[in-house]
Amino acid sequence: MSTKSKGRNPLAFSVKGYDPIKTYKMKIVFSILFLFLGIGTKMQAQNHLFGPSFSYQYQNRSMLKTGIYYATELNLNHIVKVDATANFTWMKNNFVVIPEVAATYYSEMYYIGLFGRTELTPYTLTPKVGLSFATFIELDLGYGFPLANKGELGSIRGFTTSLRLSIPINTKL
Repeated sequence: MSTKSKGRNPLAFSVKGYDPIKTYKMKIVFSILFLFLGIGTKMQAQNHLFGPSFSYQYQNRSMLKTGIYYATELNLNHIVKVDATANFTWMKNNFVVIPEVAATYYSEMYYIGLFGRTELTPYTLTPKVGLSFATFIELDLGYGFPLANKGELGSIRGFTTSLRLSIPINTKL
């Protein structure tokens, strides 16, 4: 086996689709995420919840979503939660990451309760309603209104449903 190859480093390798700059950016994003998760453990578990969230959503296509959330009580029975997530999907042979922010209001929240939620991406505004089990497991339905097209990938709009798991890291069991 010859180590000479037309100006290429014999110790370098290439993986199809591997981009070292994207990998570096993802390392920075996850480092910041874990830094915030570490800060959240010092909050009072009775008044605030904080942690990662994971979900599956279908809206014209399947999306996996992951992010962080912060929830606090307004009074004894009402809760407000804010999320920052990244939506991961595969469209027309392209891997796409879409940032999202969301706000959720839980009315009369006991163990099982109803909630209203609004999600905002650069391309869609999606109001939703759903059913939650103690804010940890949520099932919701909604409709996405397009704000802009996602380049050649088209608009993201229409009816949507999702199943979300929110894991509090500062709760006392």
